[in-house]
Amino acid sequence: MFKKIASNTIFQVLSKILTAIISIFLLSILTKNLSIENFWLYSKIFNYLGIFAFLADLGLYTIMIREISPNIASSNKKEIEKIVWNILSLRVILWIIIIFLALIIAYFLPWYNWKIELISIFIIWIFTLISLMNSTFLAYMQSRLEMKFSLFSVVAWKILNLSIVLFIIYFLNNWNNIFWINIMIYIFISALIWISLNTFLNFWYANKTCKIRFKFDFDYIKHIFKISLPYWIALFLSVIYFKIDIILLSIIEWKKADISIALYSLPMKIIEVLMVISWFYLNSVLPKLSELFEKKDTKNFDLQKILIISFKILFSFWLIVFTLWSLFRNNVIEIIWKSSYLHPTNSIYSSSDAFLIVLWVLVFNALSMLFIYIFIASKKQSILLKINIFITLFNIIWNIILIPKYSFVWAGITTLLSQILLFLISYFYSRKIIKFSFPKIFIIKIIFISVIIFFIVNFLLKNYSLWLYLDILFYGFSSIFIYSYLVFTQIKK
Repeated sequence: MFKKIASNTIFQVLSKILTAIISIFLLSILTKNLSIENFWLYSKIFNYLGIFAFLADLGLYTIMIREISPNIASSNKKEIEKIVWNILSLRVILWIIIIFLALIIAYFLPWYNWKIELISIFIIWIFTLISLMNSTFLAYMQSRLEMKFSLFSVVAWKILNLSIVLFIIYFLNNWNNIFWINIMIYIFISALIWISLNTFLNFWYANKTCKIRFKFDFDYIKHIFKISLPYWIALFLSVIYFKIDIILLSIIEWKKADISIALYSLPMKIIEVLMVISWFYLNSVLPKLSELFEKKDTKNFDLQKILIISFKILFSFWLIVFTLWSLFRNNVIEIIWKSSYLHPTNSIYSSSDAFLIVLWVLVFNALSMLFIYIFIASKKQSILLKINIFITLFNIIWNIILIPKYSFVWAGITTLLSQILLFLISYFYSRKIIKFSFPKIFIIKIIFISVIIFFIVNFLLKNYSLWLYLDILFYGFSSIFIYSYLVFTQIKK
């Protein structure tokens, strides 16, 4: 079982890495070849509709996996089709309602109420609608632990999108406003072509085992909406307490906000990208968790086993990430960004200081997510809403009190404290659902191994540093190999 979960997670991580590389290359092409006005239009439209896409999503991806998984275990094809068809219909209904809201709001906003902006919003509206439908097919594939096909589909068509954009930039761009249409319209259309073909491929693959149709069972749609809403609000609050510190920094430190935000945003953006790995893993575990919780036997040995092994995997993985990133964080900053992030002239703190604090966020976030997925699998996601309301208030109050004294460093500390609180509270409530005990001996052993690796690598870097890149490649990857072997032997016990 864990081999399938591991392979399913690896395919998703590979997909994320490859598409991220293509996206970075695409972004580089756009920034170098488009005028500032056109690139601003590109960012403005996607960011604007991204807010409404979040509203329309309603957390249905995770809820759908939870709903389908027990039926896959029992081979209840009729119930699976009912869930897929109705959630697909719900997504379309929500998005149609929300796009009208987006267009109405845009019409009354002076920076969106222009012909080119409104046409762009309409095109990206179709793009987002199709991507939400695609998310439904992906959730079905995830519940079957069959995400390997999505790696092919998303990467293949992302390359196609890049090829079309290159054609537009280097051929059509030579024709000033060809056919009297702004060049950005063609770029938005290329994104629409990409997501349409990607969705068609995933539809074709999913349709082989589940006939995809629209169905309007309003009682079931009402049921799904009702159980998704608390989870969606909880997700929204988690976005707030992760993003609110940037907003508060810009308000409280308005005289030097650009410097503080730049130095703090750097490590936080990396942290947010890395967090996706835990999400991929736990979405792969969710089908089995949901199936076992459906049996309503909280003393089930298999359920406790999968939770303990998942805890071991998440804890050991993120502890070595913390250990090595804390050692090589300056190298990474210097390679990818600029040395000015390490030695800012107008701040007593640097991005390196913030990095050291927020790296711990990864560890506690991953462990918190394990207990959060217990709430989801056991259909008690409303508990998460209560927890996130408290965490959000805690985060906002402490940021307001201490940012004036300790700048962005305290913003990082507050984020860390919020994650620690989330971890402790979610663990407390999860024990009311299923008895879970931390593998104390395993934790002590893994911490001991990590500390030994830290001191050895730190000694080598100080006394036998090879070169900026070679230090990471040789010392970093050697440590990962040794650590992985030692951890694997402990997990098997």
